[in-house]
Order: sequence, then C-alpha cells, then structure tokens
Amino acid sequence: MDDKKEKLQSAAHFLFLKNGYKKTNIAQIARKAGVAVGSFYNYYPSKQAIFLEVYIAENEAVRNRLIQEINWEGDIEQLIEQFFAYTVKNIMNNNILIEWNNGSVSKVLHNHYYSQTGRENNSFYRFLQETVSKRLQKEKIAPDLIGKVLKVFDFIYYIDCHVSGHEFEGYSETLQIFVQYFIKGITSAVK
Repeated sequence: MDDKKEKLQSAAHFLFLKNGYKKTNIAQIARKAGVAVGSFYNYYPSKQAIFLEVYIAENEAVRNRLIQEINWEGDIEQLIEQFFAYTVKNIMNNNILIEWNNGSVSKVLHNHYYSQTGRENNSFYRFLQETVSKRLQKEKIAPDLIGKVLKVFDFIYYIDCHVSGHEFEGYSETLQIFVQYFIKGITSAVK
C-alpha cells in the first residue's frame, strides 16, 4: 500500500474513533496524516469513501475479538446473551461502529455490507453461518430445518442492512428479543 494512503487511513481511523463521523473532516485527516488536502483526493473521492474503508477494518477487528471471546460451544441461550452484551459494550460504544445507525453515512455502510461483495468479504457473516450450521448439525437437526434456520439468519442480516436505529426506535433491543425468542423456539422444538 502507498505510504500516503496508509497514513491517511491511520489518521482517519484515529480521528473517526476519537470524534465520530460528523465531527471529522477531510482537512483534519490530511493534517493528521501530514499530507496536503489535495493529496487526499488522489486516494479517496470523499470522506464517506475513506470512512467506509476505516469502518470495514474496524468492524473486522472488533468482530474477530468477539469470535475469540465468546464460547461458541456453550449453552445457546447464554451464547446469544454474550453476543448482545459484547455488541453493546464493544460496538455501541465505538465511535466508528456506532455510525451504522447514523443516517448521514449508514446508507453507504448498509449498501456495502448487503452487496454481494460485502457479504462475501464479511468474515463474521460467514463465521456465523458456518457456526450456526455446524451447531445445528451437531444437534442432529434435519437438513431442511437447518436450511430454514439459515434463511431466517439471512433475513436478520437483511433487516440489519436495511433498518437503522434512527429509523426504528428501540431497534437494537427489538432485534435482540427477536433473535433470543427465535433461538428459544428452535431449541425447544428439537429437545
């Protein structure tokens, strides 16, 4: 990667994490990176473009820590609670990741993550699909039911890529309840 581009990404990450999207501008990013504002535009067409790159990298890092910290083999209902507790603690309090619900940039983020490329490059999405599938196979769930559960998983992903907290009051809590009761229903049906 070009040295200037790397400096711009590093500066943008620092400033977005410290100040959030709205309070960070291109001039600040260029100054922090030690480059001219004109040089910024040699690498990025807009603040949204660099933010998308920074967001993807930050999301990947935080989600990889989540994968390591949660016991994915434990009780399924406790796993869901751990997942949402981690999300509240590490994602909802992160000035970069909280922008998922910011109306001025969320559409760019949602469009990326829902695109074919976004889904293919989203290692956390793939990890969850594989983990859910393996977990259900281990529980001796019929393949057709596993397919239906994975379809619901895709539906939840669709909702998350099309609805923001600023559009639906209580979105995060509602999503958590939906997932918890869906999982409870599946686990009670197979016991």
